[in-house]
Amino acid sequence: MIKMNSRERNLENSEDPIRRAFIFLKDHSRTPEAFSKEEFKQFADYPNPDNFETYFSKKFKHLLEESPNDKGKFLVSGIFKKYSKWKKFRGFYSQSSKIKVDYIEEYYTDLMIFEFFMPLTNESDLRSSLDELFYKDTIKLTLNRIPLNELYNAFPKEKEDSEVQYRERICNWISKRFGGYSIGTVKGRFKIDDLKTFAEVALIRTKGDEYLIDETTAIVRFIFHVGIPIKNKVLFNIEQFDEKLDTSIHKKDTLIEANQIRFIFKNLFVKSILDLVNGEDEIWMLESGIRNRIYIWKSEKVN
Repeated sequence: MIKMNSRERNLENSEDPIRRAFIFLKDHSRTPEAFSKEEFKQFADYPNPDNFETYFSKKFKHLLEESPNDKGKFLVSGIFKKYSKWKKFRGFYSQSSKIKVDYIEEYYTDLMIFEFFMPLTNESDLRSSLDELFYKDTIKLTLNRIPLNELYNAFPKEKEDSEVQYRERICNWISKRFGGYSIGTVKGRFKIDDLKTFAEVALIRTKGDEYLIDETTAIVRFIFHVGIPIKNKVLFNIEQFDEKLDTSIHKKDTLIEANQIRFIFKNLFVKSILDLVNGEDEIWMLESGIRNRIYIWKSEKVN
């Protein structure tokens, strides 16, 4: 039996079964010892045993998980940490919504990551510009700016498709793959001239110029999964390597989808970003995943 402090001992003597249920769960959250439903029921000691059965089904079971080593017994789930204070637990007990969500694991063997590197001074305007591309109106306007032969080549048009249906189909395709982006920052130090000696740099500084500068760079990251997901029915097990699953990079459909993502990404996001940061000497973009490549867009004056 788990030892309780005096405060908890007083609570145990309380006539409130909800308090006793809370004490039981809190005590068992601190130990690896599994317990049975009957032990829980006896400790909570509801005046009407049927009430315990009702709340166990509707409430308590969401805070428990089955013991992997003791059949028919339970452990307190990590979810209980959210309700380990009496006030929060009491609120959980009285609320009607389900608080535990069951997850099914899916994973993709192929992905594409695009990362832009640019001065942080563009971050605010960049967010505003990119956010516009998450509206169908803007997407359709952008599609109108792509030459039809290039669009048809990337996304073959079905015979029965009208032009409206065709563009709606592309919008739906985009909607399923382009969900968002993330922006982070890194600090760097760069030289802004050809390689110099200490003496040459000292001379540059006497003129009030700099040789090394600090710059904070914004990194805009887009991640796309490619192909059909694989469902993992047994969560948290040691994943076994399967050679059959590792051949997807050679599948024709995977490569076609990757090229479509690359095509839409360049026409939507890259063009928008280049227009926004127009005037910068260089813009870098790293593509990784299915294909590893660094893109560098240079202004003509740099070439």
